[in-house]
Amino acid sequence: MNTTSRSRTETLKTEIQSKIQTVLAEFADGTLSREQFHAIYAHYSNQLSILEVALSAEVSDDTQPVGKPNETIAIRASFMGKALGLVIYHHKSGMFVETLGQFDVPPSRLAPTLNDFSLMIDTNKLIDRRVEKIGMKQWLLFAPGKYTTIVTLFHNEPSPHQIRELERLHHDFEVANTSHLSVGRVDPSKLAYPFLVFVQQKLKRP
Repeated sequence: MNTTSRSRTETLKTEIQSKIQTVLAEFADGTLSREQFHAIYAHYSNQLSILEVALSAEVSDDTQPVGKPNETIAIRASFMGKALGLVIYHHKSGMFVETLGQFDVPPSRLAPTLNDFSLMIDTNKLIDRRVEKIGMKQWLLFAPGKYTTIVTLFHNEPSPHQIRELERLHHDFEVANTSHLSVGRVDPSKLAYPFLVFVQQKLKRP
């Protein structure tokens, strides 16, 4: 990508990010219904993903790969992190708000980390994400926020890009639902779920 194309793409990315922030604010203010939010958010999020892929591309169109390309593609695919499902944990109520996709990890496996996160939130300590291997090819990503932690189950280790994508969706989830998440009890039916984009795009994979 040449300098002019990169600059144009970065400008488009900034514009889409601004539109996403507007949609989050409109849902938080009650201007949009959940159905409207999910449709509009998915539209902008898909555009943002395309732009991010374009900006992160390191191989130009005229670069010739070394070796057998099919072998490289097969290796990449066999070790690529594949999200299987996620749960959303609300710290103030101590409850799981929602489960999306296939998440068959028992709550007892998650409890120690979630309890640690809750304690750190109560004492205003900074919390960093945790990535833990729990099986031969199974990994857990614990991504904390202000009100909730999302725990995502992966087949194979998630890449930094996948982690950043989930953290972006998590941030948007909390911004859109601040008024609901800041109280002690949460009604899942009133929440907007940016993660539906994640479910539609990622959980289709075998």
